[in-house]
Amino acid sequence: MNDLFTDGDGDERRVFTVSELNEEIRTALLEAFPGAVWVRGEVQRLPADAAHRRHAYFELHGTGRDAAVSIPVALLEWDRRRYGLQRYLDGSDPDFRLADKLEVCLQCVVDFYPPFGKLQLKLVGVDTTYTLGQLEARRRRVLAHLREHGLLELNGRLVMPRLPLSVGLITSAGSAAEKDFLSGLRESGYGFRVMRADCRMMGEGMVPQVTGALKGLARAGVDVIVVTRGGGSRADLSWFDHQAVAEGIARCPVPVITAIGHEIDRSIADAVAHHACKTPTAAVHDLTARIESAARDVARLTEALHAATMSQLETRRRFLRAVAARLRLSVVAHVNAGGVALVRRRDGVLALARLNLERAAARHRRTSDRIAA
Repeated sequence: MNDLFTDGDGDERRVFTVSELNEEIRTALLEAFPGAVWVRGEVQRLPADAAHRRHAYFELHGTGRDAAVSIPVALLEWDRRRYGLQRYLDGSDPDFRLADKLEVCLQCVVDFYPPFGKLQLKLVGVDTTYTLGQLEARRRRVLAHLREHGLLELNGRLVMPRLPLSVGLITSAGSAAEKDFLSGLRESGYGFRVMRADCRMMGEGMVPQVTGALKGLARAGVDVIVVTRGGGSRADLSWFDHQAVAEGIARCPVPVITAIGHEIDRSIADAVAHHACKTPTAAVHDLTARIESAARDVARLTEALHAATMSQLETRRRFLRAVAARLRLSVVAHVNAGGVALVRRRDGVLALARLNLERAAARHRRTSDRIAA
């Protein structure tokens, strides 16, 4: 109960206790806002583990020129159950998940808690179509910018190495996406070398981390960079529609493969990458298929080289056999020709010898006859 006091001029003034004033404020707010209201703004300071907390608290900030204006928001356990809001925290909703830096339109009850004199909004509903509409509008603006500057196909024109064994991996350390990708590479049996960059895959900090990792891995000289994460809502996927991320992928001097893990929607990161895969496992299959293709090509070339070598050897063998045959014939002919000449020479020598003998015998007879006479 408030008291009435008289000042020095005889005027009465009303004086409230703190409790009374807070109750008056609460009553005035209830009269001004008897039901839930819709408020749009940007989510900030939402705890990363909000889905696992009994009560989740964050701030709703103005946008544009009102960015410095904010109001606290509470998502209480009983409201979460009553209005089915847990799905907007744990990612079970296919389209939407509350996250920092996300522009939203929330249905809230204006609440004033007298004991603490605290004004806050109690979250009781979410207009997901508003956020998705905002995201789609931003997506179209980014696509138009990329198209205007010739960035949509820039990375896709890079030549993918025949043996992409040195892989840069951008994902969240310890995530299911990282485990699936690395285990798939190990099971392939090929000698992949992986350089990992631990990055947030959504929320505040994701953009500078991913763009920095792209530059760092490119400088490290990897053959290919894989950007991957597990599934998520359409709102989660929207972080890969960010202009800076898209430009970082497009301008990367190394081929970039995205494996965002969304079966239906295609992000802008997918559009500017060298090519996109649906899941981390699909990205593994893509890389191993390239290695297998190169191995088959090497096997075919080896077989062709062997066949060509054997053909050349056989040709040389036939040539040598022909040369040897001609040589044998030549030798035989030469030997035969030489034999005839020897026979002729022998006969000549014998004839000459007989002639000389006959002459010698004739001289001997003449000499004998002279002696006898």
